[in-house]
Amino acid sequence: MEEEKHKHKKIMRHKKAEPNNFVANKLELLITVVDRRKGEYYADLIQSFDVNMQMLCFGRGTAKAEMLRYLGLADSDKTVIFSVIKEEKVESVFEELNEKFENIKNGKGIAFTVPMSSLIGVAIYGFLSNNRGTVKEGQ
Repeated sequence: MEEEKHKHKKIMRHKKAEPNNFVANKLELLITVVDRRKGEYYADLIQSFDVNMQMLCFGRGTAKAEMLRYLGLADSDKTVIFSVIKEEKVESVFEELNEKFENIKNGKGIAFTVPMSSLIGVAIYGFLSNNRGTVKEGQ
């Protein structure tokens, strides 16, 4: 009997350690830094990839004028765009951003992602993943 209790505890612990199965789409924080005058353009572009939440911040680069000229950058005024995006869309966004960075005049920038490991609440996940209609409270 003691042996059966011990096995039961192991099974229970194992089940608790498994990730929540309803989360089908992992999310990432996409951080994009572009010229200030191009910030709205890039925010609109990123939003077209099913992004439901973005925040734009103004920044100023610290590079000296001669370094900016050497790199072919117009000025040091930047827009930093924080976007929450589904992991499955990241590669497509990077391809599109890279194409725009190379082909738009004064459109250079950088972009990278940081994985989001946890969120509090099903409703928040539904909003950030733009799945409000398919994710229901209590799932």
